[in-house]
Amino acid sequence: MDTDPRATGARLRAAREAAGLSLAALAARIPYCKAALGHYETGTRTPTAEVIAWYDQVCGPAADPVTSAAVLGRNDVDRRSFLRRAAYSAALSATALASLPEAARLATVGESRHVGMAEVQAVHGVTDAFHRLDEVRGGGAGRTAVAEFLSTDVAALLRSEFATAEVRSQAFGAAAELAYLAGFKAHDAGADGLAQRYYMSALRLAEESGIPGHDAWALRILGLQGADLEQRRHSVNLAENALLRADGQVSGVASALFVVALARCHAESGDAAQARVVLRRAEPYMDTGTVLEFPRWMAGWTPTGAIVPHQAAKAFEAVGDLVAAEQHYALAASMWNPSTHARVHAITCAETALIRWRMGDEAGATEIVRPVLATLAAVDSDRTRAVLEEVGEGFGHSVI
Repeated sequence: MDTDPRATGARLRAAREAAGLSLAALAARIPYCKAALGHYETGTRTPTAEVIAWYDQVCGPAADPVTSAAVLGRNDVDRRSFLRRAAYSAALSATALASLPEAARLATVGESRHVGMAEVQAVHGVTDAFHRLDEVRGGGAGRTAVAEFLSTDVAALLRSEFATAEVRSQAFGAAAELAYLAGFKAHDAGADGLAQRYYMSALRLAEESGIPGHDAWALRILGLQGADLEQRRHSVNLAENALLRADGQVSGVASALFVVALARCHAESGDAAQARVVLRRAEPYMDTGTVLEFPRWMAGWTPTGAIVPHQAAKAFEAVGDLVAAEQHYALAASMWNPSTHARVHAITCAETALIRWRMGDEAGATEIVRPVLATLAAVDSDRTRAVLEEVGEGFGHSVI
């Protein structure tokens, strides 16, 4: 890797000390002896991708955002990497609540090549193409290609000289979008530990970009991931911090995405009263006729604002209000475009059907789920397979 081993070693040591671990204590938790770790931290040996990844897992991110993203993508391409089997870590999510030490911030690396907006737009174009593929075919399609692109071309671009400060900001923002997509693809493929690490990488790249609100988007997904996996220790704090960072930085309808995320985290954590209080703040943005104003790093994920009622539905379901949950799931299903967002449209229709089934509306459940069964079966996604299984178990196999 294109990194000074002494500088990387210093960051490894800073991460270990920040985690309150001695060399001996760290050596007892990872597959390297105390002496080897000492060599890596002093820079007498070059830290490998696996060494940095172990430090990231135990101590929190140790390298600068570019190196971390490159290492993560490279390990993901390497199918032997332990990262493919990495477990979700509540402690790792907690590190998202604190900014990196100044010593670990990315230092501009000068090279002969100057990067302009044309290169940034090229990254956007490739990311958008991968995103379209992901929405139609699922997280298993093109996952390795996304990781390879992040760890090679995009990492090299971020180490180049930038024509202006604005170009630099947009380049890091583009990299954050790609890392976020890589995280979502890993989540959709059932690799949530790996997804968490990509989301952390997206957060650090977004922080480095300085684009208002972009870092909040990554914090939001970290909070929701904990809620999804029933690892809720930090979910509310992550969602609250996301809303704070987004406040005043994004439009009203965009801010509603952060509000419903916080409501859902409260609901999943057992605080139904607070969830309902927060949900009331998002009510004005549930209307399908609301004028939409999303920055590009949001727009691809929710061009119609459907995430607002979709996450509200999950919050209502978590607090046991099935009537409100069914109404919001059905609204979200009507807002997702099945041509551009086939997977999430099909999943939302299935979620609506499952709620209707629990409420005794068998005809309504069958009516909304039957048309999307072929999509659920065709998309390469652990989530679609899981919801298909749930439909089969709930309805009996007659509907499938």
